[in-house]
Amino acid sequence: MDRLDYAQGVVMARVYEKRLLDKGKLDKMIDAKDADEAFKILLDSEYSKSTEGVEGVDDYELLLKNETSRAFGLGGEMLQDKRILEILSLKYDYHNLKTMVKEKVSGKNLEDLFIYSSENDPEKIRLQFESGHFTDTKSEFIKALRDAEEKYSETSDPQMIDISVDKAYFRHLKEIADSLEIELFSDYVSGSIDFYNVSSMLRAIKMGKNPNFLKEILFEGGGISIAKLIELSRENFDRLATSLKSEKIGRALLDSAESYKETGSLSVVDNEKDIYLRRLNSDSRFISFGPEPIFAYLVAKEKEISIVRLILVGKLNNIPSIKLRERLGDI
Repeated sequence: MDRLDYAQGVVMARVYEKRLLDKGKLDKMIDAKDADEAFKILLDSEYSKSTEGVEGVDDYELLLKNETSRAFGLGGEMLQDKRILEILSLKYDYHNLKTMVKEKVSGKNLEDLFIYSSENDPEKIRLQFESGHFTDTKSEFIKALRDAEEKYSETSDPQMIDISVDKAYFRHLKEIADSLEIELFSDYVSGSIDFYNVSSMLRAIKMGKNPNFLKEILFEGGGISIAKLIELSRENFDRLATSLKSEKIGRALLDSAESYKETGSLSVVDNEKDIYLRRLNSDSRFISFGPEPIFAYLVAKEKEISIVRLILVGKLNNIPSIKLRERLGDI
């Protein structure tokens, strides 16, 4: 990889970073008298470029899908190696694959759930999946679709669609990170897998699942082995976090232990995951040549979209500003 190839992309990323919503704008949205006013404040920004098909705040999800698509379009222009973009866009592709399988087994039309973030057109893949004849669909996607459909036919359990596709996603994601041989991307993917495994394990324990189920849902590929997680699965979260303190995500787990003990909410762990993954990108601001600053911008943009979604949902549900700030934490 020639880092100089990314010089122009880094310049563009720095420009786009300055257009991200700042804390002042987000605070105005939180303090708006109602959802309509918050939406109006939002549209006085880059989000005004993503209003196709959007008539008002009730269409916020369409707006955010449009903005996600726009952001990844910009990412594609900045990144020479599209594998780097895939580290972030693949989750949307695999979300679309889940949707296709669920459509097929339920007979419902779920196309409104599709997210367009890459060159992998979900409408096109869906038509090929329905016909059983694939032409230019990625082999990883074909296998994921067929495996998920088979799992469902064996169990009649919709949850198995999610589990099967999630494992296919992480397998594909790790292959890409390994092929890039760049520390940031390896750490990002490894951390993502570790947090996925810890969250999945905690959720399964709450549901009373046994170790055999854990073997079914956990994915080998992070820094923490599945065997170690299963061994710790009977411990409370405090002991789990303490036992994993030497792992790369250990500090984040310890930081979430007290809040998780108080609330029992997995959103606490998810929030620490977001903080951990953002910190991995913190040194990217010192890099002038290379893909890392572009990747860092896209991660920040995804987080921004997530925050905007939480604010708009909160305003639509008449949640007081003070409560909304508590939910959002440090923005």
